[in-house]
Amino acid sequence: MEDTKIQWHPGFVAAMNLEFKENRDDLIFEKEYNLNTKPLETDLLIIKKNPAARLVNEIGKFFRGHNIMEYKSPEDELNINIFYKVQGYACIYKAAGTASSGINEDDITTTIIREGKPMGLFKHLSGKGFEVTCSCKGIYRIHTGSLFPLQIIATKELEGDEHVWLRSLSEKLQKEDVKQLLKRISELTGDFDKEMADSVLKISIDANRQLI
Repeated sequence: MEDTKIQWHPGFVAAMNLEFKENRDDLIFEKEYNLNTKPLETDLLIIKKNPAARLVNEIGKFFRGHNIMEYKSPEDELNINIFYKVQGYACIYKAAGTASSGINEDDITTTIIREGKPMGLFKHLSGKGFEVTCSCKGIYRIHTGSLFPLQIIATKELEGDEHVWLRSLSEKLQKEDVKQLLKRISELTGDFDKEMADSVLKISIDANRQLI
C-alpha cells in the first residue's frame, strides 16, 4: 500500500480557528504568511483587529497585536535552531517593509506548538540563562530578554474542552479522545466551523487508522 504523508498543517490552521471560535471576529488568520518577497513563510499569523479585544482562549492571553505561530508535527524536532528561526521570523516580519513598517516591536509575539514538551530545548535554554515558566498546564512562557516574547504549547498537556481541536492532532489518540472530538463536532452549527472540524477530523483519522 502506498504510504501517504499526513498533511498536519491544514489541520493545525483549522484547529486554531476553532480554538479561537469565540473571538474569531476579533482576529485575522493569515495562513502560510509570506514574511518577505522571497519564499519564506510562517505557518500562521494571527492579527488582532482591536488591540483591546480580550481573547477567551488561554493560548490567546499571551497575544499582542501581531502573533507569529509555528507548528511542529509529531515527527518534527523542536530544538534551539527552531527557537531562533521563529525569533528570526519575527525580526523579518518587523523589518519587511510596507506590510509591517508601522508595527511596533513590542506588539509582536511568537508561539511554537507541538504535541510533546521539549525537555531538551528547555534544558538548553535554561543553561543559556533563559527562564522557562508554566503559565497553565501545557503552556510555557520563555522569558527572552530583548528577543520577542515566546510561548511553547505542548498540546498533549492541554486541558479543557476548548483545546480538543489541538489535542486531536496526534498519532496517539485514545478511544475517549476520539469520542470527545466527535461529540464536539456534533455540537457545531455553522458551516465554516463544520468545515474546519472536518479538516481536524481527517488528520485525526489518517494518523490513528488502527484505533479508528
